[in-house]
Amino acid sequence: MDTWREEFEVAAQLGLNTIEWLVEAETLQINPLLSASGRQEIERLARQTGVRVDSVCAHCVLQWQPYDEGGSARLEPLAMIISAAGAAGIKHVIIPVLEAATTRKAKSLNAAVALFKEAMAAAENSQVNLVFELDRTAEDSLEFVQGFGSASAKICYDSGNATADGRNIVTEIEQLLPVVAEIHLKDRRVGGGSMPLGQGDTPFTDFFKTLNANHWRGPFVMETPVRDNPIEQARQNLAFVRKNWI
Repeated sequence: MDTWREEFEVAAQLGLNTIEWLVEAETLQINPLLSASGRQEIERLARQTGVRVDSVCAHCVLQWQPYDEGGSARLEPLAMIISAAGAAGIKHVIIPVLEAATTRKAKSLNAAVALFKEAMAAAENSQVNLVFELDRTAEDSLEFVQGFGSASAKICYDSGNATADGRNIVTEIEQLLPVVAEIHLKDRRVGGGSMPLGQGDTPFTDFFKTLNANHWRGPFVMETPVRDNPIEQARQNLAFVRKNWI
């Protein structure tokens, strides 16, 4: 949390126009997003640098392990996070329901939907989209978000995670685009870890062509390995996107 102010300046220098705000469990109480003064400073830095905050990732959901005993109670701060995002004029709250929070741990997709019903109500009240990042097929992902019966239920599609799972990201993105609010650009080997963009197995050429053919103009968020020189790595990843995105 100590470097968050400087990150706006770095993002501007790199030529990024938006960043995703992170909320983690261990620093929840001191996260600037959750105080009026912190939100004012975030908004000031966004105006000053031209770098918007369009989305908040509630990474804390992974740490809360919502399907374990008492998990629903641990999700209660989500409403506060969603309300704070709305107060800051942020459009999307990303809910990662994978890894420790995968819907596969629920008894059914309907049971997983029920766990986030209160968060969805908070999103509707705050005029914020609740954007779920899932580790399921396109069909299961659609069933999950449609289970809320709300226009505020959306999907964050992660190109690298789907590739690592062996799924066809071109076919999937065509199915999901009507409910996709954000795309995480990530490159992974099939069955393997994250790589710099263009060095894994993710078929970005066909992926970008499909997005362009469907007039996608939503936000991309790069999720790439940091390694020894994060600024240079970000510069190289951004250059890859600019070269390949039409």
